Amino acid sequence: MKSRKTTYEERIEIVEHVINHQLSYKDAAEKFKVSYTNVYSWTRKYKQFGPKALEDNRGKKKASEAQTGEEQLKAEIEALRVRNQWLEMEVETLKKQEQMERELIKQESAKKRRTKRSKH
Repeated sequence: MKSRKTTYEERIEIVEHVINHQLSYKDAAEKFKVSYTNVYSWTRKYKQFGPKALEDNRGKKKASEAQTGEEQLKAEIEALRVRNQWLEMEVETLKKQEQMERELIKQESAKKRRTKRSKH
C-alpha cells in the first residue's frame, strides 16, 4: 500500500496505538491506511529516540552544534563521498575528451598524408 502523508501528531498516535494495544505493524498499517514500512520505522524510532524522532526534518539540516561527533563525521564522510564521485566523473569526462582529441588529430594527420600522396 502506498502511504499517505501524515502529520507529526498522527505518527505519534499510530505508534502509541501500536504500543498500547500491542497491534502488529500490519494491522496498524491497515487501520490507519499507511504503509507497513512506515509503521515499523516510526515505532522503532519512537522506542529508540522518543517522540522527537518522528518529526519530519526533511530538507532541514541539523546545526553542526546539535550533531553528535559521530553524526558530524558521518555527514563529513557523505560529503566527501559525493565530492569523490563528482571528481571521478570529471576525470572520466576529461579522459574521454582527450581520447577524442587524439583520435581527431590522428584522423587529420592521416587525411593530410593521403592528400600529399594523391598529389605526387
